[in-house]
Amino acid sequence: MITVKQARDIILGSIAALPQELVCLEDAIGRYLSTDIISNIDIPPWDNSAMDGYAVHCADIDDTGKQLKIAYELPAGTTPKGPFGKDQAVRIMTGAPVPPGTDAVIMREHTSEQDTYIIIDKLPKPHQHIRLKGEDIKNGDLVLRKGIRIGPAQIGILASLRRILVPCHQRPAVAILATGDEIADLDEELSQGKISSSNSYTLISLVKELGGIPIYLGVARDNREDLVEKLSQAKKADLILTSGGVSMGDYDIVKEVMSQGGNAMDFWKVEMKPGKPLAFGKISDIPAIGLPGNPVSTMTSFYQFARPAILKLMGANNLLLPAVSAKLVSEIKSTGDRPEYLRGLIEKNGPELTVTPAGPQGSGILSSLSRANCFILVSKGTTIVHKGKLIDCEIFEGTW
Repeated sequence: MITVKQARDIILGSIAALPQELVCLEDAIGRYLSTDIISNIDIPPWDNSAMDGYAVHCADIDDTGKQLKIAYELPAGTTPKGPFGKDQAVRIMTGAPVPPGTDAVIMREHTSEQDTYIIIDKLPKPHQHIRLKGEDIKNGDLVLRKGIRIGPAQIGILASLRRILVPCHQRPAVAILATGDEIADLDEELSQGKISSSNSYTLISLVKELGGIPIYLGVARDNREDLVEKLSQAKKADLILTSGGVSMGDYDIVKEVMSQGGNAMDFWKVEMKPGKPLAFGKISDIPAIGLPGNPVSTMTSFYQFARPAILKLMGANNLLLPAVSAKLVSEIKSTGDRPEYLRGLIEKNGPELTVTPAGPQGSGILSSLSRANCFILVSKGTTIVHKGKLIDCEIFEGTW
């Protein structure tokens, strides 16, 4: 039995980022950059006004009450008519390029306007309300790094740089297969002794949420022929995820198939709770993670192993769940025989983060996981964590 880190390192060491493709800007949200983005322009491209107001020469204004003649008006989207003279000002709109010689813009609210001149009500400071050429991005700047996730702000920057096509890593195709004679898909009758194939749809959703492309293979029965036939449909996948069939039972045959016929199993069993019966190897040369069948074990193992594998295929820099420390609201007890991943609810209470178990912790109780937003990490050898202690947590629900 190996540690979580050892298992994750083996999986990630067997996976490389997928090749690059060019994606239309409007479709690039949620994708990962495959190359650094270097700017070939200045942003802003010229000195421009940050306010609606008046472009002035500070040297012309020695006190409030000073009168300045309006030389001309400069709307956004137009270019200056040229310099303006002593004791003059240019009426300017937000975003318009400032005329030559301008060293400040006075807000309209700080002037009294007459027909052809203004009266200064508040003295300007040099360079106020002028956005300088290149103050956001300079020509030649490294703007966005390879491997970052493209969000709305990054889309805005790419649009500012006039990038119609964006270099991204391809999205991985992830084959998903449930196993077990007791599993009934949603189009089957839920007869005596059958349970619904909830893991399949949980995994489909988790893959979609990350940006992968799920390929649902259905349910394989507990015989080698059906399992091999279903897995043969995964030939175009970049990763295979199975649920169930990796424990110690007589009908748990996923690990058997993973070890035969040119396939390979790199490890089986991970030192964690829940989720110990996890297998990893290659099926038809495709990386395959055999997740345990209990619903909570499936999700916990997905977050620890499948999630970073999918993110690496997509070219992401950050592969692991974000980790924080939080104050424990109620006492936790553990057997201490393995590191334990408890379902928790983390909240911000005033200046501190607090966390509490989200309900019953049995590996078949999915409802408590639906109420949780993090895993509470209890280290091996720890049998009790007292109320008020700081404890490490991994956040899996980004909207908390």
